Amino acid sequence: MTRLLLVSNSTLHGSGYLDHCAELIGQFLGRSVTRVLFIPFALRDRDAYAAQARARFATLGYQLDSLHEATDPRAAVQSAEAVFTGGGNTFRLLHQLYALDVLAPLRERVLRTCRTSAPRPARTSPA
Repeated sequence: MTRLLLVSNSTLHGSGYLDHCAELIGQFLGRSVTRVLFIPFALRDRDAYAAQARARFATLGYQLDSLHEATDPRAAVQSAEAVFTGGGNTFRLLHQLYALDVLAPLRERVLRTCRTSAPRPARTSPA
């Protein structure tokens, strides 16, 4: 069974990163998930984006691994307990997923019951 949690944005005006949906993310992932794979490619500064996501997920009780830090991105996708895709520039995101050759394994993984959540990308113009 495929389960997806789609969030329209990561920051609601007047609140912090994922504050408005943190409880839902915790309910969605549950206690059986301990590690989340983060896909940070929609923003240029992947290290800062991963650090922000890592800090937020830690407050929810989850360890976060970032795909841009993985020595074997395909293996990271295939073994992920859950996947969180950061929003931003869709073209930048897809370009890097294709470059790492992880789009097909990601699709396969999602269809095989991986829990997945993602804020909707904010922009669709290349940058």
